[in-house]
Amino acid sequence: MSVLPGTGKQDRVKLAIQSEPTLPPKQPLLLDVAQNLPLVSIIRDVCAQWNVTSPERYSFKYVDLPPTSAGSAQKFGYITEDNRSKLRNGDILRIALTPSVAAQETYNSLKSKNQDAKSKAINDLFHSSKDRTFAIEFFKLEGINCLMELVEASQLVNDTDINQLVSILGAFQELMEHGIVSWDNLTENFVKKLINFTDKSLDSIEYFRPAVISRTLAILESIILNSSKFIYIVSKDISIGRPIPFLAKPAIEVKYNTLAFINAMIAKSNREIVIQELKVNNFNRHILEHILNIFQGNMPQEIAHELYVYQCHILNLVEGRMKMRFVPGDPKMEDEVRILPTRAFPDEYSGNKQKAPVSEQHWKQLGFLKGDPQDDFNQSPPGILALDCMVYFAKTKHDAFTRLLFAYTDSQCPFAHTSIALARLLCQLLRIGEQPSEIGYEYIPIFVWSEEPFKEAFCVAIQLLFKTWREMRASILDLEKVMVVVTKQISSVLVNGGSSLSSFDNFKQKLFDLSYKKITQTEENSQLLDENVLKTKPVQELYERIKPEIFQLVRQERLRHLVEGASFPRAATRRRDQFFYCRLSSNHKVLHFTDTTSVTQAPPIEQMDKKIQVAEMRVEVGANSHHASATLKKGQSPNIFSIFYEAEEHLDFIAPNVTVYNIWVDGLYALSGHPMTSKSSQEDLETLLNMDLKLRLLDIENVSIPSQQPAIPKEPNDFDFYYKLDN
Repeated sequence: MSVLPGTGKQDRVKLAIQSEPTLPPKQPLLLDVAQNLPLVSIIRDVCAQWNVTSPERYSFKYVDLPPTSAGSAQKFGYITEDNRSKLRNGDILRIALTPSVAAQETYNSLKSKNQDAKSKAINDLFHSSKDRTFAIEFFKLEGINCLMELVEASQLVNDTDINQLVSILGAFQELMEHGIVSWDNLTENFVKKLINFTDKSLDSIEYFRPAVISRTLAILESIILNSSKFIYIVSKDISIGRPIPFLAKPAIEVKYNTLAFINAMIAKSNREIVIQELKVNNFNRHILEHILNIFQGNMPQEIAHELYVYQCHILNLVEGRMKMRFVPGDPKMEDEVRILPTRAFPDEYSGNKQKAPVSEQHWKQLGFLKGDPQDDFNQSPPGILALDCMVYFAKTKHDAFTRLLFAYTDSQCPFAHTSIALARLLCQLLRIGEQPSEIGYEYIPIFVWSEEPFKEAFCVAIQLLFKTWREMRASILDLEKVMVVVTKQISSVLVNGGSSLSSFDNFKQKLFDLSYKKITQTEENSQLLDENVLKTKPVQELYERIKPEIFQLVRQERLRHLVEGASFPRAATRRRDQFFYCRLSSNHKVLHFTDTTSVTQAPPIEQMDKKIQVAEMRVEVGANSHHASATLKKGQSPNIFSIFYEAEEHLDFIAPNVTVYNIWVDGLYALSGHPMTSKSSQEDLETLLNMDLKLRLLDIENVSIPSQQPAIPKEPNDFDFYYKLDN
């Protein structure tokens, strides 16, 4: 073993060093390396032992290892003075040409007329381009221009050309994903060549190659998202409906990149116009036939994300109407609101009576609380969206509309007033106006393939509301109570069975099966104690006595989630497949984390080489997070937090939803000795406290508990008690 001088055991790391594959075979070295010693000195020592000349031409790189079955990403790339702190005992390195030398040799080979050298350089570049250090040097040589020239000269002629083109496109994509240069630095000829590949693949089956078209669509997607200069060329030369036939191709990567391309077009163009064009091209039918029906319960993770993003886009079509209020005198709005009495009372407002003023009585029969309906649409949300939903229901479900409307005389359920409240509720439940998360995967099939998902959901939900209203025997004063029950019914179906909803009839059936009686039975099973009992002094004292014990249960539950761990996306990356997995050690003293390519698979804790000592960490949330400005600026999830450790080091989290955010922040706060502040932790605490109290007080059910402690009787004059025993 070669031992190099250092300052102490805590500043050293034990490494295995292998030789460069192009050099004569050498015996691997085991080094005990001092972290304060310059890398050039260590490389010089290794080269001297192996009799390798020109040590200044070499650097250290991680040895390429196959990924683990758990999806844990292996260490990759060059070792520099900036990242050497990430070295850990047992890492395997090799000496390799420095990034600048490797980039120069690759560039020279790409420019060479020697086809064998060029082919080897292209294959090597696809692998090297993933390393940011190499990419910086390659960009300095304007190597990206060389790649674009190769793409522009490519012809889809034979398998050799196609394989080279796939590697070139892959290398180009990897290099640009580092974000070192702007996407506006591309050339117009290069962009048009990519469009040409797309057109040829669509027009002739002999030109279609899944690997080529998936790479091409991925690059075009990035151009749309990141280039203000070339987006107009892509939008002009590729109509939004043009790539839709690619969804019928069997290759998963083609389906995925087609959806990603279309989502990018929606995000960067006029959303209403783009989605309308998709409807004309039967996009939703293609999704149903070639994705939902094919994968069903085994949807690939990357496609599930794109379906979720598209669902957000199509639901957010109603955002503008949700924010718009009724404008008196606006002819379009006044004509729209007049459709309701025309549909409800056709004999009164048809023929010669089409322009007759609507009577106040008819407005009230429609369920408007005042004679003039304009005031009912002045609150946002739901704004004028509520009127849109009512008109859509009246037009497309006329029989149901009239049935509900004239049930008002029996049930006293005002159609218009409850419709407005329901539209507001749906805006909240379906998160209208929220931008899609980069790590969202939850989609509901009926919302993805439907052309009017929000309005269709309203048509089902308004019938549920009337049904629940009758079951509750409610009056107008009970509207708030009815809406609470309806919220539980809709939320339960969407959360517990949303992914299996195949049609809106199926949605309606599941909602109707969850009757008010079932909701009340569920609540009775978890019924909290009567408030009068809770207010008694003995119960309050018991409540305070058991509260610390229940608090520890909630704390342990949060820590259990941290021990299980979870995947989070890398905050400072453009790539979709870069995540890190973080978990807490079983003794709650160390947080382990490592890079991974999987969201669902947890790498073994033994493979998680990066650590944070719980005693040394500091947690910051929201706007105080390290990545707050960059994340919130992009419109990404506001559920962010950071862990600071070892002075300036930090680990940045983007939680997929508020539930995961609350669990992790509560758990980290609990580890740090701070109170758990989330609303969910307080709700869990209250629920468990009341359940425990109920169990403890079962034995005294139907026994009145005095509000004050009974008085203790006076002591007797003497304690000479007399017992008479019967013989």
